[in-house]
Amino acid sequence: MTRYLIALSLFVSMFSLATPVPNFPFVIVTDSLEMQVKPDVAKVGFTLLTFDKTSDASMQALTNSTTEVLKVLKKHDIEITFLESTQIDKNAKRANREGAYNLEILGYELRQSFTLKVEDLDKYPTLMNELILIEGLQNINATFETTKEDEHKNNMITQLSAKARKQADSLALVQNRKVHKVYGITTEGNFGAAFAVFSLKHEGSFYSSAMKADFHGMNLVMAVPEYIVVNQRMTAIYELK
Repeated sequence: MTRYLIALSLFVSMFSLATPVPNFPFVIVTDSLEMQVKPDVAKVGFTLLTFDKTSDASMQALTNSTTEVLKVLKKHDIEITFLESTQIDKNAKRANREGAYNLEILGYELRQSFTLKVEDLDKYPTLMNELILIEGLQNINATFETTKEDEHKNNMITQLSAKARKQADSLALVQNRKVHKVYGITTEGNFGAAFAVFSLKHEGSFYSSAMKADFHGMNLVMAVPEYIVVNQRMTAIYELK
């Protein structure tokens, strides 16, 4: 939904000490677009978790699970370079009794997180089915993106720019004025605190070409979506005459 604001200079003086707004008549136009695009890449996140009585045994189990992951990637002709990993976290698990501390160590837990980039989405369903069966693999999830993000973004900015100018011309005409020139344009929502006096809501920009995912959950998408939603937002200020 388009939101707009017309401010004439005669109203500015009373707020001049509060916010640094322009000292000329102006109009602010905020608009957004969204479109459905076909994803062409997936990013899969998962964690390998092992536990055993000794550090060596737990580490060996983690190595075994990692080996299984690499076997799956090789089976699907996915380069190892598409797999990124963070450091290994190690925690000693102790017995737990109320009111007692530093009890005996029951074993050692090792945890390692991975991110896998899948560029051939035809492989995705089978790949996910095989990964989820690996011992110790948990918290698996995926986000879908488009490699044409910049192209879609530029197209939407062009459309939004045209819409903003058309809207500004209409608003100026209602006030018996004309648009003189553009004062500022941003894709970061609006111009923030500088125009707080006009109660503009600061939401910030978002251009999301991926489905949001929680890598700590098990909300696994086993099939490639037909489309993802791409959004772009723009705010423009025009000086009136």
